[in-house]
Amino acid sequence: MPGASAALPFLAVQTAAGGLAWLKLVGGLVVVFTLLLLFLKLVGRLQGARPGAAAAIVAVHAVGPRRAVELLRCGDEVFTLYRHDQSVVLLDRAPYDPARHAPAAPSLPVGGLLDRLRTRRAGNP
Repeated sequence: MPGASAALPFLAVQTAAGGLAWLKLVGGLVVVFTLLLLFLKLVGRLQGARPGAAAAIVAVHAVGPRRAVELLRCGDEVFTLYRHDQSVVLLDRAPYDPARHAPAAPSLPVGGLLDRLRTRRAGNP
């Protein structure tokens, strides 16, 4: 079938170097993924190198459905934010005070089904 190979010349080129074409493809993918991983590690190190850039949520107070007042600590400042449907409003910005912005103590268990199951798992009757 000389007419078939003339009509589809790309098939003849691929089958001639069959093993090498797959090796090049796999090798290229390995190189690309290795470079991607190295780049992501470099970006992670650069982002982690900034001192005082850590953020933490101090407290969240639910005000209604999909509405909350949040205290967000960023470095040495505390931001009071009002979050609702699709927006966030800055209410206050103050310096961080450990006595004032300490996390609340955990509440006592209510005595529901989950609490009873936890005590049974812990070995208490």
